[in-house]
Amino acid sequence: MINLSKITFFFSCAVFAQFSPIIGEEGCIAIHMDSPLFTSWAEKGELERGWMNIADTTLGKVTFGEIDFAYGAPDPAVLSLGDGGSATFFFQETLFDGEGYDFAVFENAFDNYFLELAFVEVSSDGEHFFRFESQSVTSREAQLGSFDLLATEKLHNLAGKYPAQWGTPFDLNEMKDHPGLDIYAISHIRIIDVVGSVDPLYATYDSYGRTINDPWPTAFEQGGFDLDAIGVMHQNPLSIEEHSEVFIYPNPVSMESSLLFNSPYPIENVKLIDALGRVQNIDFSTEIYLSQYVHREGLYVLEYEVLGEKNRQKLIVR
Repeated sequence: MINLSKITFFFSCAVFAQFSPIIGEEGCIAIHMDSPLFTSWAEKGELERGWMNIADTTLGKVTFGEIDFAYGAPDPAVLSLGDGGSATFFFQETLFDGEGYDFAVFENAFDNYFLELAFVEVSSDGEHFFRFESQSVTSREAQLGSFDLLATEKLHNLAGKYPAQWGTPFDLNEMKDHPGLDIYAISHIRIIDVVGSVDPLYATYDSYGRTINDPWPTAFEQGGFDLDAIGVMHQNPLSIEEHSEVFIYPNPVSMESSLLFNSPYPIENVKLIDALGRVQNIDFSTEIYLSQYVHREGLYVLEYEVLGEKNRQKLIVR
């Protein structure tokens, strides 16, 4: 006999998915701007403005804010993207997949419910961008108006899910299976406004092909997603310079493997530095037995001297 109650239960879970709730409720993943987890903030980017109303382009594009309004920690100055607008940020010191979340995006919503949303994409070469898997299970039966409200728990991996001063966090580990993306060397983050229309002519969709319904139209100068800041938790703390005549391999390398050196000159004063800046001096001949020094995957910096010159090279341990 088929148990109908179990079928109904699983069907309901699929339709009424519940994600991280509002600020103050158990299970909320939002991170406050003053959290010590943040080690740096986005400081360099480019803007592609969107329309005030994508359904009426005669109104022109939004004009509120400049790209540098999104630099540094959150403050009252924000950058409005408009319908479908985007901002792309460059990080000279790359982000990497560390323990937990790796960065967070801040919007300026004034409460837990009046929200505007954006997609988040990352790149390790500045050309090929990969989007975080997003979900929106907000009802699509009727268009949300310009000042209507959203339920936070029906949204996942969409920036703008939380109010001002609270960042929506993202974990690079979720992107590990994308060919062409190095989650240990993310150089760019792109924020793209979600056009909240349920009209198929203008709609944008989550990763499961569902129309994303958010307040629309927002046909004014401060329309669309209002980007405040991007906070970084895991970032390569050192500039990397590789000595052209020294070959260190394999890289990436397994924790259970040996790291080998090939150099025409003696290599001295070898050190291994983790993402928190902790230094280990390496007892070195021609190879390093990593299991003696490394106990978790991640990005490390290998420092060594050749002919009296100090060199550094990033090392990915998997």
